[in-house]
Amino acid sequence: MKEADYNTYIKAFTRLFDVFDAAAPYLNVSEDFQYFIGRKRAWLERLKSPEFPVAFLGAFSAGKSTIINAVLGDDILPQATKSLTAIPTLIRKGRSNKAIISYLTEAERAELKDLYLEELSKELRTNPETYRALGKAELLARLGSDIERQRTQYGSFNKQKFFDELKALIEGWDRLSGATQEISLEELPNYVTEDYADVLFVNQAEIYLSDVNIPENVVLVDLPGLGVVNPRHRKVTKTYVENDAKAFVIAMKVFHLLEGEEIELLAEIHSQRKRVLQRAFWVINQWDVLSARQKKEELANFEQKIEHYGFHITKDRVFKVSALNYLLLKLIQEGRLDASPSVREHVDSLKKAIGRVPDKGEAAHQIKALEETKSFSSFRTSLFEYLAYTAKAEFLEEARGEYLDLARRLREWLEPLYRSYQDIDDDGMKSTFIASQLSRRQDEALRRLRQTVEEHVKLLRTELLPEFVFWREEDQAQLSEQVKTAIDTLDRKALKNELLKGLDLNAVVSRLPHKIEENLNIQKTFRGQLQQLLEDHMVKRHLTQLLQAIVATEVLPDSVLQELEDRLSGRDLQNRLKGMCDVFLFEYGDIVNQFGRTVMEQETLRDTQSAENILKTVQGNPDDAVTLARTMSLIGPGDGIQQLRKLGLDALNRIHHALTGTAAAPGSAPHAGDAIDRALEYYKTGILDYAHRQQHQINLFARRGIKNYFEELEVELLAYFDAIKGEIAMLIMRQLTDDLDAELTSELEKQRIIKDSYQFMTQEVSLELRRADA
Repeated sequence: MKEADYNTYIKAFTRLFDVFDAAAPYLNVSEDFQYFIGRKRAWLERLKSPEFPVAFLGAFSAGKSTIINAVLGDDILPQATKSLTAIPTLIRKGRSNKAIISYLTEAERAELKDLYLEELSKELRTNPETYRALGKAELLARLGSDIERQRTQYGSFNKQKFFDELKALIEGWDRLSGATQEISLEELPNYVTEDYADVLFVNQAEIYLSDVNIPENVVLVDLPGLGVVNPRHRKVTKTYVENDAKAFVIAMKVFHLLEGEEIELLAEIHSQRKRVLQRAFWVINQWDVLSARQKKEELANFEQKIEHYGFHITKDRVFKVSALNYLLLKLIQEGRLDASPSVREHVDSLKKAIGRVPDKGEAAHQIKALEETKSFSSFRTSLFEYLAYTAKAEFLEEARGEYLDLARRLREWLEPLYRSYQDIDDDGMKSTFIASQLSRRQDEALRRLRQTVEEHVKLLRTELLPEFVFWREEDQAQLSEQVKTAIDTLDRKALKNELLKGLDLNAVVSRLPHKIEENLNIQKTFRGQLQQLLEDHMVKRHLTQLLQAIVATEVLPDSVLQELEDRLSGRDLQNRLKGMCDVFLFEYGDIVNQFGRTVMEQETLRDTQSAENILKTVQGNPDDAVTLARTMSLIGPGDGIQQLRKLGLDALNRIHHALTGTAAAPGSAPHAGDAIDRALEYYKTGILDYAHRQQHQINLFARRGIKNYFEELEVELLAYFDAIKGEIAMLIMRQLTDDLDAELTSELEKQRIIKDSYQFMTQEVSLELRRADA
């Protein structure tokens, strides 16, 4: 085919995407279909920059690197003294000579980790899902334990290296993740063998050569060997052989034909996909070292193994070569052998073949004269011709299939809309358009309203309320400050004056908590702060946000919005909280009474203790005390110590003062003001302690009450929206009729695009089918 074939399909794909992009805004495109379109767009990019990967497959020491170097005509890849790792090496033309090392991304590391787990799970007889759910540290500990159990139970464990590499992967998880590193070609051997410390984290190496005799769009791929632990080897190799490679080369060496895990993998793929070998080239290397008899035996051996694996191969795709001699002669011909010391040290191979090291002119002759080098030249030519013609034709045919598939799928997506427009004439279009738009927009409006409410309540229920602290420590501190200030700033003289009327001291202090509550109404302060918190946290924030979100839908008339504004004012929520406050403060009256009883008990105890102390002092001087009592007319002239003991605390305190000359005895009866001060302090401490104990209950019931309120509100609003469908429809109708001409113009444009797009797709499908029949 002509080079223009690429451009033909590029233009065709581009037209198809232009048509789709014009119609896409009118289509309800699913995520699956968007993914499908994305894959087809990738095909367009492949057509713009077509590449034909050639994968080289072969066991360790089969001579892959030498064969690739011979194809390139240069000493590029290092000669493997040990098995290469899971590093596909891609070689293509470039503007300069360089190599780029790419390291595994996060996703690729996760994939490699899963591959290790699958291998280890088989050996441990465990479901890999058991390990996948574990964190990295926990995973290594669990695997180590299971491996030890396996050794104890069965006496051995055969995949220790898999565990060692998995451990290295996990411990260096973030090392060079997703990084790329540009290096010189001379540095390449340091990165592609097992000697490289970070080789486990390398994804691939890409080599760019500015002066190399291979077609522009051909990429040579040196596949990783399968003879090492890394399970990614097998997956990479299988992907290239099954799908990515447009051709692949099976490299073999004499005496070891069709050996190794690579051939076993090829047999596995061939058993499922017979056509895969149509892209295969079979290269038997080092053919020059065999005698005539050995060559005959090796050919027979090759045919037996082909029959054993059930391979069906084309005879002219089998090449018996000496890649080394071809490369030596090529470098001599071009005067570059001295620049390749690693190849130059093998010139004895030429001496054995032709008896000497030839000069430039003879080297060109020997390439065509030696059986093995001539065969290699034939292999190289056949490979590139296959890529230039057969592989290219297959690629373009595949592009045609992808194009036809795209056109068909797009036609299917357009067809329902196209059919709906076919039966509508111009006269009926206006009424049909209005009816359809009214129905569609009404459904869309209700959907948006429902979604707005449901998402808001869902967010509140699942993310905000579980962690919501309604009564915080700072709120507790604020109440404490209010209570302290209120009690500390009381007019104590006025309070004492009022309390001291008509009752004894103990009765005064027992009434004090109720008297304070009458003056300060701490309960009201507590309730008010709770309601303010609700206003700040719920009404102003979440109810207001919900109202704003509903308004933003722009699907409700003003009258409905006004009703919603009233409904979402927070009034119902405030009433709900008032009821909760009644529950929170249900025991408050009993608490205040208990304060009074406790204060009275404490003061009575203090009075009793004081009386006992004073009486003890008085009884220490009984004669003087009786005389003073008679003088003060506290007892009669004939009364004695017995009557003295029956006096009250105040009388005894007066006698004690006269005896000692002090204001009061130690622990004596307090002044009434002292008792009131103590009662005030006790009340202040008690009420704050009560509020603090209520903090947990407040938060628990507030969360539950708010959750229930919003769930009930959700049900009410959804029912309300269904009930006002008529008002929504009237608003939509006004919007339609206000700008009907513009709406109709837009609808006509939509119908034109859909019809034209559908007809274009239909024509393309028919045209491609006719081409196929022809």
